[in-house]
Amino acid sequence: MTGPGDQAEVTRADRFIKTAVEILGETGRTDFTVQEVVARSKTSLRAFYQHFSSKDELLLALFDRTMEQTAQLWRAETNGLDSTAALKLVLDRISARPESTTQDSLNRALSLYNQHLAETRPREYARVLSPLHQLLRDIVGQGITEGVFNPGLDVGASAAIVMQTMVGALRLHWLGTELNGTPIDAGQLYDFCSRALGIRDSDDVSVTPTLAELFAQIGMRPGTRDGEFAMTMPVSPHVVNTSGALQGGLIATLVDVAGGQFGLEYLQPGTTMTTSDLFVRYLRPIKQGSAQAVPRMLRAGRRAMVMQIDIYGDDGELAATATVNFAIINGMTPTGGLGAAG
Repeated sequence: MTGPGDQAEVTRADRFIKTAVEILGETGRTDFTVQEVVARSKTSLRAFYQHFSSKDELLLALFDRTMEQTAQLWRAETNGLDSTAALKLVLDRISARPESTTQDSLNRALSLYNQHLAETRPREYARVLSPLHQLLRDIVGQGITEGVFNPGLDVGASAAIVMQTMVGALRLHWLGTELNGTPIDAGQLYDFCSRALGIRDSDDVSVTPTLAELFAQIGMRPGTRDGEFAMTMPVSPHVVNTSGALQGGLIATLVDVAGGQFGLEYLQPGTTMTTSDLFVRYLRPIKQGSAQAVPRMLRAGRRAMVMQIDIYGDDGELAATATVNFAIINGMTPTGGLGAAG
């Protein structure tokens, strides 16, 4: 329970942050001094250094609080929206024109500090941006589940790329007139980000994909689970059966590809591998998140490989287990990549 003394300390720290916000709102610059903050807040240097080791620590706390509150607000606003509407709302919010010159100055100062923080303290920068990154991860994952975004997306990486595009949107707004004659607006940002996430115009040309591209389109990609190699596949409308669970034949395909990829490192030059038999025991359905197939070599000989491959859901529960036999034959040794073996 917080006592009166603790509350005073919190209030004093808040006072320093509020003072910094006032200075940034007036000047749009981050080159103020600790002495200026102390004088404005009518406290002492000793009190300041009891809370913050430097001006950078004060700015970091301000930026941290701003990002956390903003992400919470946007999450509440996007709750209940579909993925494309949620993405558009977030882009609209970050691209909105400042309500006052004070807000404009504050935005400019935070944008400059954002760049400084990324260059000098990347770990803290990543931590501060994590609430916004998680919100975008949730939107991208929702879009995959809805069948709107490309199921082959790496959700975390895609969210990070969209986030950095958004974080740079303020500078794009200021530079847009100089570069293009008009500012970059929310509509242009949405068009760019939504197409990058997999939304396509109806008249896009259809090209027959390769096997590896087909696997990528349903989201199958290599990864790790607890430090071990794994093949993953997200649950999306494209890959579920009538009961809404990941389709059994695709689980078998995931198993086959996982074993084929895992077995590449065991091949001798001048040999390749082909599936000779595969047995899958299905234990429970996977209806959300993703499936992870983790192979383990049981026997690797000159003519055959035998593997056990366990399939897990995001909850860590075992959903299926398989045994796969691969025959080793003469041929061009695969160099890797989805579809190289199996």
